[in-house]
Amino acid sequence: MKKILLICLMCCAAYADYIYDLTATLSPSSMVTIEQQPHFYQMYHLVADGEATVTFTNHDADLVSPTDQGEYSDPYLYLYILEEINFGNINSFSRAYVLYDEDDDSNEGVGEDLYFYLADVTFTNELVAMVTSYEPMTTGTVDFTIESDTALTVIPEPVAVGLVLVGGATLILARKRQ
Repeated sequence: MKKILLICLMCCAAYADYIYDLTATLSPSSMVTIEQQPHFYQMYHLVADGEATVTFTNHDADLVSPTDQGEYSDPYLYLYILEEINFGNINSFSRAYVLYDEDDDSNEGVGEDLYFYLADVTFTNELVAMVTSYEPMTTGTVDFTIESDTALTVIPEPVAVGLVLVGGATLILARKRQ
């Protein structure tokens, strides 16, 4: 009887998803050129221990464009995965990313009041998410959630850049002391 009860408990276990509520801020401090036009963005580095399946959902955006009075200031989402790491020596390494998935079309067919939605995106170890807008030079905020089947470390770009700089400085200091 105990064995049957244990098997039943194991079969009925439900795994809770992890939900991350985020706000991307589009400002002139982070700019990328898309189709020869300046677009502001915020980037997030997502790290998982192994494989993860995530869903990105955006229901709210407060964006202002200098060119369209807010009519076409829809937020866009681009996802990148690591393609390769080039490591020449301790002073020379780089990471190359490739576009993996995107939601840069209209919000037709994805639900009412929904700007971007990408479901069941599976990646291994790391993914980079870039939130930007349809219109160039659009500023404001984009509220969105990431739902994951596993725990993630979510690092916004300014923090990620800071961690790289601190790591690089630490390597330089460690190397000088040797």
